[in-house]
Amino acid sequence: MLTTEELEARYAYDTAQLADHYEGVFTPAEVRAAVEVAREHLEKQATVTDFLPLLVSRMAKEGLLAKAQAEGGIAKALPEILFVSEHNSARSHMAAALTKHLAEGKVNVRCAGLHSRGGLDRDVITVLAERGISLKYPYPMPFTSSLLGAADVVVTLGVPEFHDFAGKRWINWEVPAVVGEDLEAVRRVADDLERRIREMLAEEVSIAA
Repeated sequence: MLTTEELEARYAYDTAQLADHYEGVFTPAEVRAAVEVAREHLEKQATVTDFLPLLVSRMAKEGLLAKAQAEGGIAKALPEILFVSEHNSARSHMAAALTKHLAEGKVNVRCAGLHSRGGLDRDVITVLAERGISLKYPYPMPFTSSLLGAADVVVTLGVPEFHDFAGKRWINWEVPAVVGEDLEAVRRVADDLERRIREMLAEEVSIAA
């Protein structure tokens, strides 16, 4: 386990790297603020600290990229699909992973939770692995206005009442929760999601519009 001094050194190094990466787009103070937000969010849920700096850096980088795209500071190379669920611990991660796998680089995908918490459900990891999809160090991403602003399509899963998307294309999928369900139930939901995703990706012209 990393010591407090080692953690702080890693955070300082990663923050400096992010500041260099986004030089001319965000100030060093804005980058530090993004790292602090990610750190506060993830530290509350972490049981092991060794991977915290990596996850904090990834979350901060993703948040900054979405903010830059939403504000026009960085152009989007691909259409953006955002999956939103309640906790970002099962369905939205599964939908995002399946979409990345099936889209073969034709769209960019993000996922988030309105009240994100905890780690990814183990059965979801198992079912995705059965389909040849590996998730490396997933983390719960909180929903933000930047993620929304960067998205072209917003797909909600289990949160149909949440639909204030400021003109974005919105799709609501009534997909049952899988946390606490058995493996067969998770497989059925994965099959359902894959069918829906294939149909959505077939409308690529509409998504890109």
